[in-house]
Amino acid sequence: MKSKFIYMFLLPCLAFLVACEKEEGKVNTTITTITYTAPQNDLSLNLDPASNAVVSFEWTPATTGDYSVVYYKVLFDKESGDFTKPIYIATPTALGTKTFLALSHRELNKIASKAGIASLQTGKLKWKITASNGVATAIVTDNRVIEVKRPAGFAENPADVYVTGAATEGGTDLSKAQKFKKLSDGVFELYTSLTAGTYNFTDNITGTPLTFMLEGTGIKDGTNGASPTTTKKAYRINLDFNTATASLTEIQEVGLWFAGYNRLTNLLVYDANGVWKATNIAIVFSAQSWGKDERYKFRVVEKNTDGSITNKFAASSTKDNVKATGSTAATYYYFGSADNSQWDYTYKFEKEAAKADVLVKFQSSGTYTHQVIYY
Repeated sequence: MKSKFIYMFLLPCLAFLVACEKEEGKVNTTITTITYTAPQNDLSLNLDPASNAVVSFEWTPATTGDYSVVYYKVLFDKESGDFTKPIYIATPTALGTKTFLALSHRELNKIASKAGIASLQTGKLKWKITASNGVATAIVTDNRVIEVKRPAGFAENPADVYVTGAATEGGTDLSKAQKFKKLSDGVFELYTSLTAGTYNFTDNITGTPLTFMLEGTGIKDGTNGASPTTTKKAYRINLDFNTATASLTEIQEVGLWFAGYNRLTNLLVYDANGVWKATNIAIVFSAQSWGKDERYKFRVVEKNTDGSITNKFAASSTKDNVKATGSTAATYYYFGSADNSQWDYTYKFEKEAAKADVLVKFQSSGTYTHQVIYY
């Protein structure tokens, strides 16, 4: 009888709890809106991607009826956009639960580029916040605007760069395009030759490549840039996508410099793919008061874009080298300095030879170096 009484007492309580849960389920779908706190509307920025500058986007927290976790997203669109297809969506830290988002000038520069704002141009970006607990979503109805001025250069640097076109060594066959050496982020270098015709640069040789061309000393999107020469000439091409600048330096001469003679003894002829050769030459040590001297390095004559001539040396990184042997490591032959003294930072020939080939290799596939082949 006692059990029956307890059972009859509990039934109403259980019904009340179920009703409470259902009522509470209705509350779970509610979420409050938010307000912006930073940055100020119509903030104007001169973007400096090379700096550590950041912009913090901040807002008040949203709350839900059951105090569940709220997740946020920051949407960006072009000035004329309506956020149906935002150009960029960012998630705050802690899986989107923080009420702020810090974006670097470098990231904002990329967003501005996606919005169609060209380098050195000023334009506006719209941004807004969405908040959601997985059931309900709160979207601020008003949009904020920031005005940005982009610097020179590309917002996103290519990972790789190739040269192709009728004026190049590989012609128009993309599979034969020459790849640049990457010196640092956005900075590339290539020793090659150009002849009459057109040429351009591309970020890849498969898929859908981006293409670039030179206009004076600037890099811009495009194809079929005019070659600087009507006859075959060797060049060093330097590209900097960070500043959208370029230079074409004509390599007029590469010569074998014999320290003991204090002059060039042989000129090397450009072959292909950044390689200069002197074939079937005699290696004759110079006679000095202390005996025969075998020291050498290389002199490069460059014609700059302004027409001026510069003599540079491709020399060793070691001031006083030992003599090469048949087992000398490949690193011995690497170019490591441009010292122009007569005796220092020179290499030492392994032996005198009536016949030898000397190769200077400014190749993008590895460290710039040289090779001596004795017969």
